[in-house]
Amino acid sequence: MNLLTDRLRPFAFGMAAIATSFGVAASQPDFMTIASRLASRLDSGLAESAALAAERSAMKAEVAPSDPEVEFEYLWPSSAGEANRWSAGISQELPDFRKMSATRRVARAIDSLDVIQRRAAESEALYEAEQRLISLIGARRELAMLQEIHENFDSLTVSYTRAWEKGEVTILDLNKIKIEHARASAADREAQGKVAALEAEIIALSGGEIADDQLSELIDYPMYSFPVDDHGCRPEEGMMEPVVRKSARFRLLEAREKVAAEKINLASKERFPKLSLGYVHAYEDGNHFNGLSASMSLPVFSRKSSKVAAMAEETAMKMENTVKMNEMIASANADCARAHMLQRQLAMLGPAVENTNNFRLLKMALEGGEISLLEYLQETSYFVDAAREYNAARLEYALVLASLARWSDK
Repeated sequence: MNLLTDRLRPFAFGMAAIATSFGVAASQPDFMTIASRLASRLDSGLAESAALAAERSAMKAEVAPSDPEVEFEYLWPSSAGEANRWSAGISQELPDFRKMSATRRVARAIDSLDVIQRRAAESEALYEAEQRLISLIGARRELAMLQEIHENFDSLTVSYTRAWEKGEVTILDLNKIKIEHARASAADREAQGKVAALEAEIIALSGGEIADDQLSELIDYPMYSFPVDDHGCRPEEGMMEPVVRKSARFRLLEAREKVAAEKINLASKERFPKLSLGYVHAYEDGNHFNGLSASMSLPVFSRKSSKVAAMAEETAMKMENTVKMNEMIASANADCARAHMLQRQLAMLGPAVENTNNFRLLKMALEGGEISLLEYLQETSYFVDAAREYNAARLEYALVLASLARWSDK
């Protein structure tokens, strides 16, 4: 999917720096391939295109040449001596070329809307797929941390059991280890269940397009690009609005307004009368007559109603689009500000949390007698909270960047 190649490049202001400083970035082709496959199953663009095609066909049907109308009349005389009379004719309503031209313009506007709508639907499907994959990566990182803690308590439980049997530690110390071991085991199992649930959900949504072994290749967050400038987005300077206005989601609003405007032009053609011409053959008093018939409709009562309805629809759409536009700009600015805040937070926490194996150092200090068991448990709890805070910030940061990357779709 070409959207992915636009969005998965070194991001201007963040994830690339975080990945370089604090870990190895995920393999972009793996992430791109899996996200593309999942997005193809989540894309609602085909259904929306079918709805637009139905609307376009219905409008063309309204201006198609009407079916010829055949008439026959037979009269019986009410007095003797008079001959029967009959007549037959065929007529055809003339095409309204003004309305046909206006309908073609509406159809072209709908075609343009269809292209933009499919692009926007692809973008939203890709974003939804990225959210699910990023959440899976975050759950995996949390699981890796909890498994390390669980393994530490596994070995400590064995060591303290042996030490208690030799009389080197008290039963209270052993029970403390066992309690913390049980807690770590429960947290590990809970994290495993969360990862398994996310994997099963993604595989099910993909319709079998994604295998479990492919998901196992996702080990870290992707990197994104964001075409603003070398310094990234700066919402305080109003830089997000022009970016949002170039996105497929905004152009979709404009395309819908264009369709509404063309429908007003089409409705204005209802004020013109309709003409019909025909051929008539009549038999009266033993004589045959040939002639022509002509008729014209008089749009007296309905000539304004269609245009008024179309204008009201356009006004409502413009008001709705204004609200949506303001919401999009506000959301983009909020994501931009949030990304900067998270970037600073990660830069401060990363060296102390991700670049240092605090749990291994704590275990070494405990085994070396530098700290007591109570201090070890307290410090472990402290570093677990810090690691979870850092992991949560990295997960949110990746999700925010994925949200910002949506606006880069042209």
